[in-house]
Amino acid sequence: RVVQRHTAVVGKIDRQTPILNSKITNLNLNPYWHAPVSIVRKDIIPLMQKSPDYLTKNDIHIFAPDGSEIPPESINWNSDDATRYLFRQNPGKNNAMSSVKINFPNPHAVYMHDTPQQSLFSKLMRFESSGCVRVQNVRDLVVWLARDEGGWDRQTIEKIIAARTRQDIDLKNPVPVYFTYISAWATDPSVVQFRDDIYHRDGSELLAMNDLSTTAYRSGEQVQTQAPAEDQPY
Repeated sequence: RVVQRHTAVVGKIDRQTPILNSKITNLNLNPYWHAPVSIVRKDIIPLMQKSPDYLTKNDIHIFAPDGSEIPPESINWNSDDATRYLFRQNPGKNNAMSSVKINFPNPHAVYMHDTPQQSLFSKLMRFESSGCVRVQNVRDLVVWLARDEGGWDRQTIEKIIAARTRQDIDLKNPVPVYFTYISAWATDPSVVQFRDDIYHRDGSELLAMNDLSTTAYRSGEQVQTQAPAEDQPY
C-alpha cells in the first residue's frame, strides 16, 4: 500500500545516485553538513578561488585532524591543500541539507535529505545533486518514519526544527529503502511508459529476439540483425 509519494532530486550525470538496498536507521534534525572530499575538490576549491568569502557567507568551518579550526585564509586554494581538512556547515537556512537528514548504511556515503533549493522540485529534469537524494515535503516522510518512536509527533518535530536545535532520532525498527533505476515500465496491460536513459545504464547486454528481423540495442544504438533461417548453416 502506498502511503506517501514524494518528488525527488537525484545525482548529476557525472555524480550518479547509486542503486542500493539498505535500511533507514537514523534521522537528524537540523544536521551538520560535512562536505566529502570529492565536493571539496570539485566545488569548494573553485568557489573559493572565485569568492574568498564563500565559506564565511555559508557558515562553513574548516577543521584540522586534531579538531582545531583552521582560518580559510591559511589554505592555498590554488592547490589540493584543502582536501586534507574537514569542512562542516552549521545548521541553518543555508545548510545544504536544510532541516533533515535521513541515514541508512551504504558504501556510497549517500543519504536522503531536505534542501534549501525548493525550486528544483518544479523542474522536469531533476538531476542536480552530487549523488544524494533530495526529497520534497521530506518532513512528511520523517513524521511517518518516526511514527512508532514515542514522543515524536509532527508538532514536536516542527518545534525542534524551528528552534534550530540539533537532534537525532534512532529508529527501533529500521525501515527498508531501495534505490533502483527504471527507464521503462507498464502502468496497465495496454500502456508502457518510457523515459530517457539519463545515466546510460540501459542496453548493457545485447537483447536478442527470436524473430526473423530482430532489433537489438547496445549502449543506446539501434542495430538491425537478421535471424538465421532454419535451412541456413550457423
